[in-house]
Amino acid sequence: MSVNKNGIPFYTPKKKRKRERVPLTDRLPMRRFALIDDEAEVEVVVPCFSPIVEEMLKGGWREVF
Repeated sequence: MSVNKNGIPFYTPKKKRKRERVPLTDRLPMRRFALIDDEAEVEVVVPCFSPIVEEMLKGGWREVF
């Protein structure tokens, strides 16, 4: 146990257990969209979240399977 500058004891564990970070692609299902405009093809992968998907479809993006 350690003491801070005011003399109040506090506990600092020697080893903190770190939580493993799970990549975003493993947490959420992803959807792939493509847009072809002025001879340029753009492809994006976004999470399957309904407001994002709705806006992509309204904006002229097409879903790629």
